[in-house]
Amino acid sequence: MLTLPASKAISSNHQLYKGSDKSSINLPEIKQTVQFTGSTKSVPKSESTNTNSGKRKFAKKGDKKEDFDPDKIAAAVRYAQLQAIFAADEDGLDIDEFKDAMRKTVGHRMTDNEIEILFMKVDANCDEKVDWEEYVTYNLLEYQGKTLMIEMMRQRPLPQETTPIPSKHRESIVAVKFYPSIQKKAGKNFIDHTNGKYVTLSKEGIMSTWNMNMKHLERFNVITEIADRATHPWMVDLACMYNVGMIALSSTDRDITIYDIHSNNFLKRYYLTGLDDCITCMDYWVNLQDLNHAIFAYGDTSGSVTVFVFDQSLTGGLFGCFGAKRNACKQISVPEIIRGFFKGAKGYRFNRLHTDWVLQVKYVPELSSIVSCCQTTETSLCVFEFEKKRTNQSVFQINKGILCFDYCPENNILVTGGMDYWVRVWNPYVCSKAISILKGHTKPISHVIINSRRNQTISIDKAKNIRVYDLKDQACLQQVGGRVVKLGKYSLSAAYFNPVLQTLIIATNQLAMLEKTDEEVQVAEIRSHNKPVVTALYNKTFRFVVSACQDSVISVWDLHSGEKVIQTVNAHSREERGFEVPVEITTMTFDGPQRRVITGARDGSVKVWNFNNGNCLQTFTTPDKLEVSGVVSVNHRIFVTGWSRQVHIFLDGGDEEYRKDWKQKHNEDILCMTHLSPNIIATGSYDGDIIVWSRDTGQVYCTLNASKGTQPIGENKTKRFEIGPEPALNENQEDEISSDILKTFGSVANEEMMKMKTRKLSFLRQNKDILSRVKENVLLKENKWSRKLNRVDETQVDHPLLPLFHSQSPVSEEANKNQPNRREEYDELCKLYESAIECILFLESRDRENGETALMMTSGAEGWVRAWSIHHQGGLLGQFNAAHKVGESVHTMSTDINNKLLFTADSCGYIKIWDITEYCTKSVISASQRASRWNYLNETFTYVRLMYCSEEPPDSLVSAEKRPPDIATRPPPSSTLPKITLKWPFLVNSFRAHTKIINKIEYVEEVKLLITASSDCAIRVWTLNGCYIGTFGEPWKSIPTVLKRVPTAKIRIPSDLHRIGSASTLKVLNQGRSGLWTQAIDAAVMLSRTKSGEEEEEDEFEMGTDELVSETTAKSDQHEKPRSAHSGRTKTKKCIGSEILGKTYKKTMRHRMLPTMDKFVQINSSISVFRCLPYSDLNLDMDAEQMKVLEDIRAKYYSGTVLSKMKGEPRKQEKGPALIELFNKITNKPPLPKGKNQMGRIKRAQNKIQKKPDSLFADLKVKEAPHETDLIDKILAEGTNVHK
Repeated sequence: MLTLPASKAISSNHQLYKGSDKSSINLPEIKQTVQFTGSTKSVPKSESTNTNSGKRKFAKKGDKKEDFDPDKIAAAVRYAQLQAIFAADEDGLDIDEFKDAMRKTVGHRMTDNEIEILFMKVDANCDEKVDWEEYVTYNLLEYQGKTLMIEMMRQRPLPQETTPIPSKHRESIVAVKFYPSIQKKAGKNFIDHTNGKYVTLSKEGIMSTWNMNMKHLERFNVITEIADRATHPWMVDLACMYNVGMIALSSTDRDITIYDIHSNNFLKRYYLTGLDDCITCMDYWVNLQDLNHAIFAYGDTSGSVTVFVFDQSLTGGLFGCFGAKRNACKQISVPEIIRGFFKGAKGYRFNRLHTDWVLQVKYVPELSSIVSCCQTTETSLCVFEFEKKRTNQSVFQINKGILCFDYCPENNILVTGGMDYWVRVWNPYVCSKAISILKGHTKPISHVIINSRRNQTISIDKAKNIRVYDLKDQACLQQVGGRVVKLGKYSLSAAYFNPVLQTLIIATNQLAMLEKTDEEVQVAEIRSHNKPVVTALYNKTFRFVVSACQDSVISVWDLHSGEKVIQTVNAHSREERGFEVPVEITTMTFDGPQRRVITGARDGSVKVWNFNNGNCLQTFTTPDKLEVSGVVSVNHRIFVTGWSRQVHIFLDGGDEEYRKDWKQKHNEDILCMTHLSPNIIATGSYDGDIIVWSRDTGQVYCTLNASKGTQPIGENKTKRFEIGPEPALNENQEDEISSDILKTFGSVANEEMMKMKTRKLSFLRQNKDILSRVKENVLLKENKWSRKLNRVDETQVDHPLLPLFHSQSPVSEEANKNQPNRREEYDELCKLYESAIECILFLESRDRENGETALMMTSGAEGWVRAWSIHHQGGLLGQFNAAHKVGESVHTMSTDINNKLLFTADSCGYIKIWDITEYCTKSVISASQRASRWNYLNETFTYVRLMYCSEEPPDSLVSAEKRPPDIATRPPPSSTLPKITLKWPFLVNSFRAHTKIINKIEYVEEVKLLITASSDCAIRVWTLNGCYIGTFGEPWKSIPTVLKRVPTAKIRIPSDLHRIGSASTLKVLNQGRSGLWTQAIDAAVMLSRTKSGEEEEEDEFEMGTDELVSETTAKSDQHEKPRSAHSGRTKTKKCIGSEILGKTYKKTMRHRMLPTMDKFVQINSSISVFRCLPYSDLNLDMDAEQMKVLEDIRAKYYSGTVLSKMKGEPRKQEKGPALIELFNKITNKPPLPKGKNQMGRIKRAQNKIQKKPDSLFADLKVKEAPHETDLIDKILAEGTNVHK
């Protein structure tokens, strides 16, 4: 007999399909062979399903025969066989035995590769054995983790916190309603839920109106005449009569008052009296196809329901005209309405329909019925057609009654809530039993609202707990606790849900709003995590991407589909006041076989995870409990470092008692750590120290620091920078000291520097190590030697902190005056605040035995990337600034497997790709190799083709001229010998990938993709060329399919980059294509594939066309269809003809395309300036009459201008140039003198101007006349001379 345990869990990867082979299974024998133990959790009858549900036959009541499911029984048999195979081997199965066991049982449809991956997932401890406990535990944890992930990824319909709304209500708000506007589209009326206003009413009679954003508009007091009453009336409810522009209010005075709110007025129009009981609820419905037809219903305290039907509400008013007076109010008797005394209004009253107060009433047009409820068991809910007999009503009976309900016309269901804490879903035609029951509330339910758009229901209880249920899955999607809803001590008295804006408004005596934007309106970008992403790593073994964020969430992504596989929440956490608070993850790495992930957190904890199922395998804690910034796993040991400034070693699989600590060598916090096989560990700290350790012994090989020099410092030389001050120097000792310095530090300079053969002072200017030796001795001395040292580097520098550092410097004011460039203070400032090492990268494929080859790259503050040789004769070999702009830092780097490309990412969100084939290496490539490399770069990178535009390879791929803007004022420290070490590798690509700092960049060698993780909560995938693949969190097509379609596929750009990206970034992201010229370029590509005979046509056609029309544009125009005869002017050309249409066919020429634009000019502020399009002057081709009309217009305009100028009146048509306005202000002309014949002289001058405009245009100069009178004399004189 085979026995299945209670912990049976079949993985989704191992489930059988319906078409499984059953020929080898004897189904009658299966029932006799398989026996389930008592602890086995069998599937209940009500929940058991068959794959062939259409042919399933349900058993009758009392039939104890279970359903026969062959597939389920076959799966159980194979699972039992797998358990037996595991039980036969106590030590577990190796990979070959595991393959055989899976093929024989549940994994007969899996490939060998899939079985191997499954084996590695289960074998997390890498002992090459898998036993039954490991296999079952993995399946259970994987299922549990995926279930939790699906629940967390479910979109929350409402925000988790409420937004308070300030209001002037003092008492409880009894009603919150929406007063919509009726729009018309395609001949049909509809309610626009995005245009209207909200109306609130409180007990004391204060009614307020609000706009769509819940901003207060107006406030009215509806209770004005209290007189000498002993009690103050309370308002009960309101109804919006939006088709006639009115609002109905009811109070405890047993009356209904209808107000007119047209044109922001608030006038009382109707006053309904004669009610026997107090009204408790009201409802108003309008027929949108006929706005004259409306229904008004209300319920009272006697359990009765009254219905008014209006047929002429627009044409004749609700109850007739108001009266002759403007502010007249018409008093209406309700019994007269029921008796039919008013034209266009009918009344129906149903007495004692309920045995208690009517709590809610609503007209449902889909059912043509009135629905009402009360808090009694006998008549909890009534559905009846009021225009027919009462015998057609349906009564729903629920224990303790119903407090609220809502109807969904799309699904034709009723949802109710009552005193028993349950939400019930009903078929309105079946009142005996509910369709489903939704549980979860712990207090009576006061409000129920159906969200038909998302097939959800929102329920609110008297403890202010809000729950959202999915009507399809019958599961709770979200719960907003009553503690979050901060609306005072009162229970919720009113609620309204806007189905279009997805906004929920709730009220007690205060107002609050829960607003959730819809997917189409949502502006937020696609995010991979809810908090900034700390790191993202690519796993070569499982081809997954593992990421971590500041919210302590570890997510596993499928690179080929972009979907989330599994996630772990609260990976690192602490308890605070009884709550679990997540602790930020600061670093992450894989173990050697890449089957586990190791994370470090801000609280000093380190955890080892099986990321495939979210199981925590091991936990460590550093002794100081400070932030962990670096983790390395090598040879079953875990190296941990961070702000403790020490390196701790934990045994993989052991306890904390096996921890070892290396001796502290760093003076500042350690920010990064990396490993170089076989036995080298490197750490970098905030003060710029880079210490290279022996992995086995913890011995320090060397220390590197750019602020202390270019040479490596051995363990026995670390104290050379801590030498105390020496006696003061006199002038006679200068030559002796200088010779000693040259003799001592001659070996410090490298060969390249010694070959320069410069003078002694030139050598001192470039070797900053000398300053560190004698600075404190002679820097402040007033002698010749100190003046020479002050002139070490005269480069002008600038730094935002330099003025503050200059004011706090201990150097005397006289010394500061002698140092206008402040280079010494700049170097000291960089040493203290701009020396942090944030990333260390080893180039493992390079030669390690050569001291002239850089083996290690470091980056950090100020964006400087430095190349180091850790050889004892090595040191700093090169440095360059990889930031997009000055002042930004390079936080992360990566490289390819051959170390030919270097990928850097800065704090601006820019990615830069550098070719380091010839950078800081002794090996020199040949000219043919360089040409081949250049061709590869041209074919791969659009940036190279756009920026360099050269087919010939350069002489070298290393240059000292490619510098970021303004880098001259922010040079590296003088101790790094910039004149020798400052050189840039070849930049092959540069574009912006994120809007915030990039915390991690990862290169996937298999598919040549870049993965970037940023603080903008997004993890994006790019090609080397800068083509955007997608963001994790949005599904995309498989990576091979996308890469094949990249050259021709529609280019996608993230909306945030499309909004703020620079011109160069957009060019790279668009693969060199401009968005406005995409069609023209595509046409040119198509034309390039046509027959070669069209080239001859083009040569003949270009002989008669303008030189400005480019060849590409002309080809694009040739392939457009010819216009019709009446479509405009066409130009024919001489051509050979067409093989299809005949030799006499002639192609037509449409309008000329614009020529290509020149290169844009990009400045520092990311504003792109484009050159003007080339143009030619217009040729006037008019007849004599047109020229005469043109001259008359010019004469009138000029004469009017001169006349207005002489009168001192400004022209009203247009403003003149700014230069003329400035000239008028400077001259400040006095007003015109008053004369008797002044106006006559002006008219005569105007007539002269109109008669001879050309001569006056040529000879008259306004600047010659200092005054308007002189100008008139000049015009008259000119006119007289011309006449003579």
